[in-house]
Amino acid sequence: MRHDGDRETNAAKQRPKMKSAIMADAMDSILAAEEELIPSSGFVAAAMERVREEAAVPASISFPWKRVAPGLVLAVGVVGWSAWAATPFAWPALGEFAQSSPQIPVAAVPALEEAGWVVLALAISLACWRLSMRLVRRSGTM
Repeated sequence: MRHDGDRETNAAKQRPKMKSAIMADAMDSILAAEEELIPSSGFVAAAMERVREEAAVPASISFPWKRVAPGLVLAVGVVGWSAWAATPFAWPALGEFAQSSPQIPVAAVPALEEAGWVVLALAISLACWRLSMRLVRRSGTM
């Protein structure tokens, strides 16, 4: 034996189906009655003029990496040579620091461990991003 509640639930289930059918019929009638859109008389000419203007713009000048590369290599070499040359002078100063160990509060250790994990995650994310960008450039998609 069916209850009145069952009829109400069935009617509630049928309402969305009927609503969507009515909406689809209304949409079809609106789209069928719509007139064809025709651009104004000067629109096509103006659009083609803008296309021609953009095509006439000269290509952008690329950065002269071939001229910059020797300077960058020289700068890196000078910094590396300076670090190498300064090493004998730095050993005595480093010895003073080695004798005193840093004092890290016990309460800060968990925060430092968490920060280490965050830095590791960021480094892995950066490496993955760089690898994917390199693969995209090689495939010629970008």
